[in-house]
Amino acid sequence: MGGIMVRASACLLLLVLLLPGCFRREEAAPPDVEAAREALSKGFYLEAETSYERYLQKDPQGAFRHEAWDRLLDISMNVKGDVDRSVMLLESMVLEFGGASGAGAEALFLLGDLYEQQGNRAKAMEAWEKCLKLVEDPEKSVQVRIRLARAQRNQRNFEAAQETLSRCAGEAPTPELKARCLYESAQNDTFTQSFGRAKASLEELLALQGLSEETRALAVFLLVDIYEQEDRVPEARKLLESIRTTYPNPLVVEARLKSLGKR
Repeated sequence: MGGIMVRASACLLLLVLLLPGCFRREEAAPPDVEAAREALSKGFYLEAETSYERYLQKDPQGAFRHEAWDRLLDISMNVKGDVDRSVMLLESMVLEFGGASGAGAEALFLLGDLYEQQGNRAKAMEAWEKCLKLVEDPEKSVQVRIRLARAQRNQRNFEAAQETLSRCAGEAPTPELKARCLYESAQNDTFTQSFGRAKASLEELLALQGLSEETRALAVFLLVDIYEQEDRVPEARKLLESIRTTYPNPLVVEARLKSLGKR
C-alpha cells in the first residue's frame, strides 16, 4: 500500500511539473500578420506589404513587429531592389530596436552598406561606428571594422583606417579573420607608401597557421609589389612562381611575371 502511495505521489508531482508546459501556447498572430504570411506564401508581395504595414500602425507594442519589419525589408531589398525604401525601413528599425544588441546591430550593419551604395559615406561610417557599440559576435565585428576602414581610407583618412584595422586584427577570433585584417592593413599602408609597415603586416599574416591557399596567395601577390619597390626582383619573381596554381586568376600572375622589373 505504501508503495502505491509513493508511486501516486510521484505521478502527481510529475503531472504538476508538466502541466505548466502543457498549458503554454505560442501567442497567436493577429489577423494582419496571418494575412501577410498567407500573401507571402503565395507570392503576393504587395498584399503582404499592406498587411504588415497595417499591423505596424495598429499595434505599436506588438509582439510581431520584428517579423513585420524584417519581411518588409526582405521584400524591399530582395524582391523590389529598392535601395531608398530599404534605407527608410532600416532607419525606422534603428529607431525602434537601436538599443537592442542583436536587432539593432544587424540593422545598423545593413544600413551602413546601403548608405555606402547611395554614396553617402559619412552616414555609412556613422552607422558602422554605432554598430560596433552593439555588436557581440567577434566575426561580425571584423566585418564591420573592415568596412569602416575602407570608408576611412576612401576619405584619405589613412591613420584612422590603420587604427581601425589594428583593433580588427587584435580582436579577430580566428587566423583567417585576422589575416583579412592584416591584408587590409597592408593595403592601407601601400597607399601612403609605408612599405616597411605593409611588409611587416604581410609577413605576420603569412606566419599564421591554418590559412586558406587563396588567402596566402593574395598576401603573396601584394608582397611582390613591395619587393619590387625595394628592387628585390628575383625574390619577387620567386614569390610569384609559388602562387601560379593557388592565386584566384592564374592569368594575372602570368601577366605580373612579364611586367616584373619593368616599372
